[in-house]
Order: sequence, then structure tokens, then C-alpha cells
Amino acid sequence: MLSLAAVGLAEASPPEKPDSERVALTFADPACSAEQSTSCLCVGTPGTATTQLEDIGVDINVLKTGGWPCVQGDFDKDGQPDYAFPGQGYSCNGAVPVRVLFTKDGRVREVVALPREVSCLQLYGIRSKPGRHGTPRTARQGLVDWGEGNATWVYLFNGKKWRASRHLSE
Repeated sequence: MLSLAAVGLAEASPPEKPDSERVALTFADPACSAEQSTSCLCVGTPGTATTQLEDIGVDINVLKTGGWPCVQGDFDKDGQPDYAFPGQGYSCNGAVPVRVLFTKDGRVREVVALPREVSCLQLYGIRSKPGRHGTPRTARQGLVDWGEGNATWVYLFNGKKWRASRHLSE
């Protein structure tokens, strides 16, 4: 009788999700600082976000083997890693679309596009005071596209969407 109850409980458990659905990303160079560099590479698998990344030209095979430009942070401040991926042709000489993977428990929770294309993407760290040229203070990490003149853009996620603000640059 006891063995039948154990079998019944085992059958009631939800099936385990396949590893292909898990997000397994890390910096190719663990010493790379996404707050100081525009060229950190993430290597690994994006779980179920493969199609959204391919839509902007991310080569998934390159991501899995050698690495693709990426900014890792916690943009929604939930304690889970999030990843911003610029599209094909990313460089500081031309703008490309960006997709941000929000994760929860090692899986893709949501994929959101930045509201505009970027060229020099970096992590925008937590700041207790506004920065030079009026860059905002923030209690959560965001993204920044450093530019020249009046062309620096800061992106902060408010829990529902990205808010973009434009600032003077050096």
C-alpha cells in the first residue's frame, strides 16, 4: 500500500524542464567589467530566448562557443541575473537593436527590447547622486549608451518597461 502512494506522488510531480530551456550564461573573461568595457562577451546558452536573439542577428553558435557582446546586470532588482544583447554588427560606430533577457530561477522570464538602438553599451551602476551632465541617480542597475555631445542615453527599467533619458556627454 505504501509503494502505491509513492508511485501516485511521483506521477503528480511536474515533469522536469529540459536543459535547453535553462539560461546558462557567463562572461567569457570573468575579469571583464561591463561597467567599464563595451566589449564584454557572454558565452553559453540563452534558454528559450534563442528566437528573439536570432531576430536581431545574434549568432547562437558563436554565443555558445566563443561568446557574444553582452551586459550582465540585475535591471529589475529581483536578485536574478539579466542579460542585454546587442544585435549583429555591434560596435561603437553604428547603432543596433538590443534585447534584454530577464531571468527567474535559471529560466527566461521575459525578453524586452530597448526603446532605441545603441552603439556603445555598458552597465549603468547604482548611483546615490546624479552624475556629471545630469545622468540620473538610481537604486537599480541600468544600461548606458555613451555618446558625444548631447548623445548619451541612460536606460532604466521600472519593472514594466525601459525608460530612456538623454544627457550631455564629454
